[in-house]
Amino acid sequence: MEFLKILEGIRTPLGNLFFTFCTYGGEEIMLLGLICVLFWCVDKKLAYRMTFAYLPSALAVNIIKLTCRVERPWVRDPSFTAVESAKKSATGYSFPSGHTQNATALFGTLAYVSKKTLRIVFLLIIPLVMLSRMYLGVHTPADVLTSFAVSSLIVFGINLLADKVTFDHKKRLICAACLLPIAIGTMIYTYVLYSGGIIAYKDAADSFKGCGGGLGFIICWVIETRYVNFDVKCSSVWKQVLKFVIGLAGVLLLKEGIKHSFNAMFGPHFLTDVFRYFVIMVWAMLGMPMIIKKWFQEKN
Repeated sequence: MEFLKILEGIRTPLGNLFFTFCTYGGEEIMLLGLICVLFWCVDKKLAYRMTFAYLPSALAVNIIKLTCRVERPWVRDPSFTAVESAKKSATGYSFPSGHTQNATALFGTLAYVSKKTLRIVFLLIIPLVMLSRMYLGVHTPADVLTSFAVSSLIVFGINLLADKVTFDHKKRLICAACLLPIAIGTMIYTYVLYSGGIIAYKDAADSFKGCGGGLGFIICWVIETRYVNFDVKCSSVWKQVLKFVIGLAGVLLLKEGIKHSFNAMFGPHFLTDVFRYFVIMVWAMLGMPMIIKKWFQEKN
């Protein structure tokens, strides 16, 4: 907390603006947008690699969060003040940092596959995100450093494995059979804590979202690579832009539409979070790819 108070004492309006911009490198919208544009328009294999690095690191961080249940800095020390605009995205428990995990999975994977100059750029983004979370007062050094350590080990291991293994349908099924119990187990663990009154809904929501998205990804990965297998190549730039706009509009419509309609009918519920992130994956990995294959893919 002492380090956060030092940062609190040197905050300026310009610094607040700069680090608010930096923290977007770990936001969920960055995660969705970057993976989607790669998956639909640029490099499907890289998007898969990035998501495989993200999924287990996100589940690991969520399990640690729910097990340790460390409150945010301003809750632990009422005399400390976080930047108000940063609190909105500071959901769930503080330890370890979800934004750091997001940035490490995304930009760590990009650094792993990039050449020297770009690798340096991507690797610089991660500490900027980590510093931004502390400067804005929503995480402690322990939060960001632990998340970075855990996520880095997983991301490096996944990328190393991706270099060595060529996946056919049988290996994909084996991989899915290994990953599905982890995602389901995390969801059950979260539900047990939530239903037992140990954690509040607001602290469980991120884990339920991750589990729903994880289940959708694992199932859709096997189906897409076996039965859809679309090609990202397009004959013109405007078609690539149109693909991304249509696809992302669908993601955002499902993300917000299901949330608001289900909340209006049933109130906040863990099944809403699981279901909507599962459906988002179905749209992103099966629905939009089938549209691409029919209307945008170059004919052989």
